[in-house]
Amino acid sequence: MSGRMVSNEPPASSRDTRFRRMSLQFICTGLLSWLLLGVYRGVIVDPQTTLGGLVASMPKGLASSYYDLIVMASLTVTALILLFPVKASRLGCAVVGFIFYLAVLVSLGWGFANINLVKMLGEPFTFQWLVYGDFLQNADARNAMGDALNTRDVAIVSVSILLVLVLGYAAARLWLRLGVVGHRILLATLVLGVAGALAGTAYHVHAEALPAAKIDNPIVHFVESALLSPTPVVLTMNANANDPDTASVAERPPETSSFKAPVPNPIKNVLIFMMESVPSKYIETFGGKYPVTPNIKSYAADSVRFDNIYAHAPSTHYSLFSLFTSMYNDISYYGMTMQHPYLPLDSISNTLSAHSFRTGFFWSADSRFQRVDEFLLNKGLDTIQDYRGQKCATPTFKLSSEQWKNMDYNSDLCTAQSTIDWMNKDEGNPFFAIMFTAMTHYPYITDSPMFSKMAPSSHAGLVHYSDDEKFNAYLNALKVGDTALGEILESLKQSGKLDSTLVVILGDHGEAFGEHDDYVHASAIYEENVHIPLIMINKHLFHDQVVHSVGGIVDIAPTILDILGLPLPKQWQGRSLFSEQRPNKTFFFNPWAGFLFGYREDDRKVVFNATTGKVEQYDLKADPDERTNLFNDASDRNALLQPIAGWVQSQRRRVADLVAAEAKDTARCTVTSLEIDATGTEFEGPPRLDVLVDGKPVAQINVSGVQSKAITPDQIGAELQAASADAKPFFVDLSAVASPHLIELRFANDLWAGQGKPGDRNLFIKSVKVNGQLVPNSRLHIDNRATGYTDGSGTSMYNNGSLWVGGPFVDGCV
Repeated sequence: MSGRMVSNEPPASSRDTRFRRMSLQFICTGLLSWLLLGVYRGVIVDPQTTLGGLVASMPKGLASSYYDLIVMASLTVTALILLFPVKASRLGCAVVGFIFYLAVLVSLGWGFANINLVKMLGEPFTFQWLVYGDFLQNADARNAMGDALNTRDVAIVSVSILLVLVLGYAAARLWLRLGVVGHRILLATLVLGVAGALAGTAYHVHAEALPAAKIDNPIVHFVESALLSPTPVVLTMNANANDPDTASVAERPPETSSFKAPVPNPIKNVLIFMMESVPSKYIETFGGKYPVTPNIKSYAADSVRFDNIYAHAPSTHYSLFSLFTSMYNDISYYGMTMQHPYLPLDSISNTLSAHSFRTGFFWSADSRFQRVDEFLLNKGLDTIQDYRGQKCATPTFKLSSEQWKNMDYNSDLCTAQSTIDWMNKDEGNPFFAIMFTAMTHYPYITDSPMFSKMAPSSHAGLVHYSDDEKFNAYLNALKVGDTALGEILESLKQSGKLDSTLVVILGDHGEAFGEHDDYVHASAIYEENVHIPLIMINKHLFHDQVVHSVGGIVDIAPTILDILGLPLPKQWQGRSLFSEQRPNKTFFFNPWAGFLFGYREDDRKVVFNATTGKVEQYDLKADPDERTNLFNDASDRNALLQPIAGWVQSQRRRVADLVAAEAKDTARCTVTSLEIDATGTEFEGPPRLDVLVDGKPVAQINVSGVQSKAITPDQIGAELQAASADAKPFFVDLSAVASPHLIELRFANDLWAGQGKPGDRNLFIKSVKVNGQLVPNSRLHIDNRATGYTDGSGTSMYNNGSLWVGGPFVDGCV
């Protein structure tokens, strides 16, 4: 070797080649990544459902991708700067390359997920979503991310990212083949092109005034929300975790009421009429300027109006929960009916059922929405009927899709008739009924030919109230709902029950039509989203009065029991609106457009966007349209947010305690009883029902019914349906059966007289209850269509076969 040192460093030409190759790969991959992000951005700013529409949206997406371009350009330049000093080291180059490509993968994956996140949350994912989702012990953040990247989407984004990496590598290889002059020309062209793209996209987003939620780079948005936002985490603010404003009946001193009912109390029945998506501003007695609620208006002299009542969230199942249980929901993206439908809670229907009221719930829509059907099962309701169980001459409005399930509904007039039939069925007992409309839910399908069959006008077609097509359709749908109410009230009048019935009218939440640049209901908590009408009608009690108490849906059930003179369940949080000790305050929130929290106290309304940190304060007496935000630098931010912190922390503890108590109650998991409501048609004897648990016979029941005289299939079906009205309960003791998993109800002795002869022995099972709790239809499965079928009225069985009842028989128990 002659004393010469051997160097391990590669020749300078090799180092330069590696640096040049990796630099060009970074540049090409960065450019292609921006183009792909532009495609994603097009889906956000201009959503399309067809491939052609998607292609057409690409130019708009690229023009709107200013912030994505900044991110990718910055990432690429940073990688090139880091690469230069380590170009002599293979390990150093590998580390920089790994970091760059990892950042590209994260950027593209997050950019794709951002499409669904913006759609679901109204904005890119934020640090606050993680904070609130974790602190509140719910799965909001995890579920939102899971929904944003489902299996199909993972496949799409994986293929698109792989394509970017392959094309980036190939483009860099082609670039390497250029000579020095060609290389410099292409590089200069690229630099000028990126500079022009930055200027052009910056101009576009400014000129179009695109909302930040649709154009912000999702990674930058998340980092800013964590580091730069002045948001105080209200959930961890120093606040009273036992907020007295939302204390339960058991936690607060007894209260007195300003309501004094006549003696004897004239109220024997209660009817709640809840209107879908109706804010107070469209009801004529609340100042509505459109003549779409004439029936409500006609009863003004016999009513009391509560003009400061709020939904606690602009969503149906949240309002149903609060109406039944007089409790606030947990602060959650999915709500109590979805997360805890079987939680044992005191409800107004349970309470009135215990006082000998017969109880019924009638909905124009689908009760399977957000598991409402399961939530209603243990609420003491004798009858639960949605659109599937109604007899309706008008065809059902079909809105359901693979993505949006359980969205179909019937005409509100059909639901009104079902409610009338039920109210008139039993003259001897008092009733408690809830009717819930549906036609005022977006998209207000009044352009269907079937709408003219129910149009509440003297001429066919829509009445013209507004040049805004959607708003006009909404108002026409609202008039149908008012007509449905009018038919119910007229029926009560004709039957002589109106004077003894407390009629309660409310909206489940509001509906926006651009007042604050938002539409429908779940996008904000301004007055049009959450301020609802509440009217109570009875000529013996009310005489065109107005009550100005601030309250919410949690207060409606306590007010009804106050009028009836009944004590409130200890678990309830609401107060009678006639209570002389109630705070003049109520709370509301919205988890679907970031996290929005708010409350109204007297004339002051506060709205807090926990995602952005923005606080809004309004004087609703001077500014009912919420145009002037009174919050400024001199305002005491913490003092305004203290009530929200107290409410949220208190409610989090309350719901957690209820869920924990249910989980610890091991006795509730013991199955002791089975109740089968059944009847049938008899032919040479009654139908026999064999009960088997996990394959072992435990009971045999002869089900009494009506004598069969039917001959044709239509007559046989009609005969069994007529018999269903007289279903009787049969009880089976299951206490000796350890942990049953499957119950079989076997129709064992079918008998038919034969073709053209009268007589057919059949079985009808109206309902199945385990431990007194109704088993939902989703857990009932019949052998096959030849045996029979299950619908909203029950299970009809025309041939020997079995109805299978699947567990778990107590929710949360296996």
